[in-house]
Amino acid sequence: MLHEFHFRAMNTDVGIWLWNPSRQVDRLMQHAMQRFEEAEAELSRFRPDSGLSRLNAAAGLGPQTVSPLLWTALNRAVEAARQTLGLFDPTVLDLLRAAGYDRSFELLDSSSDTLGPSAKPSCGWHQIRFYDSVGQVELPPGVGIDLGGIAKGWTVDRVAVSLATHGPVLVDAGGDIRAVGMPGGEPWPVAVQDPFDETRDCAVLALNGGAVATSSIGRRRWQRNGQTMHHLIDPRTGQPSDSDLHTVTVLADTAEEAEVSAKTVLMLGTQAGASWLKRRDLRGLLIDRRGREHSVGTLPIYTMLEIA
Repeated sequence: MLHEFHFRAMNTDVGIWLWNPSRQVDRLMQHAMQRFEEAEAELSRFRPDSGLSRLNAAAGLGPQTVSPLLWTALNRAVEAARQTLGLFDPTVLDLLRAAGYDRSFELLDSSSDTLGPSAKPSCGWHQIRFYDSVGQVELPPGVGIDLGGIAKGWTVDRVAVSLATHGPVLVDAGGDIRAVGMPGGEPWPVAVQDPFDETRDCAVLALNGGAVATSSIGRRRWQRNGQTMHHLIDPRTGQPSDSDLHTVTVLADTAEEAEVSAKTVLMLGTQAGASWLKRRDLRGLLIDRRGREHSVGTLPIYTMLEIA
């Protein structure tokens, strides 16, 4: 029996599908929702009382004791920065604010022409210090953390792995997807929407495990002084990415890896991004700003017969 549960957390819509013969799965779903809520409460930069906000406020004040959840998530973010040579950078907080993304997106005035403060390209991730034995983190002066590029995927992975002990499961948080197992032995159908035509799917993937994540400049956009801005900041320039790519979908083993990879490829652009995926034996679908599709690797596509 396939159970389905929906709620909102981490500023996105979350869906969970669990294949389990029992009708009594409400407790499992409620626990999964609580894990998302706990992650949001601790990792959101928009909540002034979150652990992340308190850490950011203490930049330059020496080592700060943080929760195990924040300590682990921040470690994962710094490791992702290291693996991408800083193309994925959790220390872009000031750059996001300078671009005008200074509050939760639903509160952002999409037509605002207010200029934020100037900010220089980011390079502070390698200056973050971890004190493993005491659970402390030290941020240097002027360095602020935003975990929006990894926290969602990391949480999706944690919830999916936890629920998988009860049966095949798929967790989807705003397009960050992790599947463990297959319901009835059949792959999970995962649609990849055309970013230029929401009535059309570019592909329907047959996911038999692993993860999918999509990164796009079309989701969170606003105007500043007549210029269209978006939330994907290129740490090399300090500005929203101006590569030729509009949307990137990546398949990987985990949602965390897929999410980080999709953002990295989008920064790199079509040619360099495709090469980056190939070197890591990852598959993806790259859609440029003219709507042209570029597949990297062999994508697991559902046939129309399988979908029916």
